[in-house]
Amino acid sequence: MRTMSPNSKPHVLILGGGFAGLYTAWGLEKRLGQVSMDITLVEPNSYMTYQPLLPEVAGGEIDPRTVMVELRRALKYTDVFRGTMESLDCRAKTATLASISGERRQVSYDHVVFALGAITRTFPTPGLAEQAVGFKTLEEALYVRDKVLDNVGLAAATSDPEERTKALTVVFVGGGYTGVEALSELLDLAKLAVDEYPVLQRSDLRWILIEALDRVAPEIGPGLSKWTLEQLRRRGVDVRLNTTMKSCTDGNVVLSTGETFPAGTIVWTAGVKPNPVLDATNVPRGPKGHVSANARLQVVEEDGTVVDGAWAAGDNAQVPDLTAENQPAWYPPNAQNALRQARLLAGNIAAAVQHREPAEYRHKSLGAVASFGVGRGAAVVKGVELKGRLAWFVDRFYHGAAVPTMHNKWRIFTSWASGAFAARDITSVSAAQDPREAFVRAVKGQ
Repeated sequence: MRTMSPNSKPHVLILGGGFAGLYTAWGLEKRLGQVSMDITLVEPNSYMTYQPLLPEVAGGEIDPRTVMVELRRALKYTDVFRGTMESLDCRAKTATLASISGERRQVSYDHVVFALGAITRTFPTPGLAEQAVGFKTLEEALYVRDKVLDNVGLAAATSDPEERTKALTVVFVGGGYTGVEALSELLDLAKLAVDEYPVLQRSDLRWILIEALDRVAPEIGPGLSKWTLEQLRRRGVDVRLNTTMKSCTDGNVVLSTGETFPAGTIVWTAGVKPNPVLDATNVPRGPKGHVSANARLQVVEEDGTVVDGAWAAGDNAQVPDLTAENQPAWYPPNAQNALRQARLLAGNIAAAVQHREPAEYRHKSLGAVASFGVGRGAAVVKGVELKGRLAWFVDRFYHGAAVPTMHNKWRIFTSWASGAFAARDITSVSAAQDPREAFVRAVKGQ
């Protein structure tokens, strides 16, 4: 990274190492033989997370490392900068980056890609920050897994019926398919864990799903949404529709219906919003905070004027869907669009460097897939609705094929294969959250 000189190669600065960032960098690397450029990717983590499989990580079906893609190994010709963007002026084409060591660097660029993704969307709910956890990152998925397993152990150990009830009460707030997938996988895990304790019964578990809308998993359509609701209730999940959580101070959940009860685990899966790092830029943004883009993935002003050298893709981008019957329409933030937008974007940047016209992003959704535990799923594939075991197989095939790198594909498919013959792991490793605790006790005991 450097200040550009007149004779320097074009510098492409990619902000974010998620789906959109990784695939844009990959696409640009493939074109280096035809287009000379320097590529920099800015990401605080050393890895990209394949988020659609986080529920299976939490449920113990696959190893956490199978959903991690090491960026430096995957990107051979990209400068992967471990750090964050602190500020950016898209008119001056300059940015300030802060490395994980705390050092700051001023850089200039010819093209910038906003691929910063999204973070969990929350509301000002009393007690939420202290008592709840999201489900957007690998670390959160592992934390929730350990929390559920530890609370099953706590419930078995205590003689206090109120403490036992609280430990076995799990609340999910947000009934989109991400929330339903995570709840389903973790409920299966909790049932297996309970089976190991003679003093506990599966009927002791109290799992509650709170959803503000009148349906769950709306992404898969009304028919499958209704079927999913029936399946959840059949499995013992207490689904509360048209309901919100007003507070959860000290773990005491208060619903909009007026009901109050204690919960040992509270998981927030109520949507996402664009990465607030965008606030440190002057990039044009839409009404919900997304970067405004046209169909060519170029950043545009409110009047449609293109911001030279600025591009956007993925969950932080507001991209018009020109294939929709009713206009205006926008592409939803999901991995399917992020991946395809990134592939097109790499070609468009290369075209811009060569002074050619960029292409428009037009993609008809292939549908949606969701896994609700082993052998259970729902899917819409090109308008055809699937449910049960067939949908589950489709979900696995799709994600196994979509996960980046052959290394990760192999590890995921072999994990699934071994899982068909081996018992699911129900071991909590919550001690890893504070690995120095035992050592500190030993030192202080000297």
